[in-house]
Amino acid sequence: MLWDIALELGENTVRLATRENGLAFTAPSAGAMQGDRLIAIGDDALDMLGRTPRGIRVVRPVENGLIGEPRLAAQWLKRLLEPFTLKVTRPSVVFVENGLTRQSERELLVNTAIELGAGECGFLRSDIAAAAGAGMDIRRPEGFALADVGAGRMSVSLISFGRVARARQIPYGMNRIDEDIVHLVREKAGMAIGPRTAEETKLVLASALPAREVKSAVVGLDMKTGYPGEREISASLVKEAVDPIVDALVMAVREVVQDAPDELSADLLRTGLILTGGGALLSGLDKVLAERTGLACHMPETPGLCTGKGMARIVQDALLSELAVRKA
Repeated sequence: MLWDIALELGENTVRLATRENGLAFTAPSAGAMQGDRLIAIGDDALDMLGRTPRGIRVVRPVENGLIGEPRLAAQWLKRLLEPFTLKVTRPSVVFVENGLTRQSERELLVNTAIELGAGECGFLRSDIAAAAGAGMDIRRPEGFALADVGAGRMSVSLISFGRVARARQIPYGMNRIDEDIVHLVREKAGMAIGPRTAEETKLVLASALPAREVKSAVVGLDMKTGYPGEREISASLVKEAVDPIVDALVMAVREVVQDAPDELSADLLRTGLILTGGGALLSGLDKVLAERTGLACHMPETPGLCTGKGMARIVQDALLSELAVRKA
């Protein structure tokens, strides 16, 4: 069957794709909560990050691959589904899930969607969607490996015949680098910085390759004086936050490859490793993975858009839907 809508409530991003319009909506998955009341969502909430007054917190519906804020998840579903339930009677909905999703979370999503007017519901694995969005023919028997490097979660999957033959899930992702940068700057530079500043520092200095002799100025709260100040942060300090993430990803790739059936192992020598997710853009990550795993690494032009593109491709193709979507 053809599905009307595909939805992903991701750690950092909410996406919606429709059969009619393809990838139709992308926004930060943040929400600003005052007690139990939602006061802002998406970009408006993200702008508050690190600047909220007392009593207001910025949260995300999914943390470490699991739904941590059911109320916020329900609010996002309401915002995304309402326009369609007003136009289409009982639209069919596919939820994109990761390998960590629990049955209770699936039931929460389905029940909430039905209460909002949805009809039949199904589930699509995020790694299959990313593979389809990367341009892979997921219907072919030839196996290939995919590393989806996200902000809040990373996964490595061996895919064949539209199914996941082997997989390893890492319940954290590139956001962990930001968290570690905050800790390292406080510990080694005596400066308190927020998550936004840590992310900007990561974008400037982070690399999977050996640290360069470069520095970047960071503004924060000087822990000695109690006043705003500025420090120069080196790439080598940021590398301390990057290395554990790269090591975990390398280990996951090796485990999937070593656990692969013989025929699929032979396929990997030809097809290599596909990198998707915004974290795939970490400088030098493809080179380091190729060197340490022995697999040729291939990266689509826009790895961060692969899941969204794949969602659209699958809901618009009956054969792919039949292969990849599991009805609830």
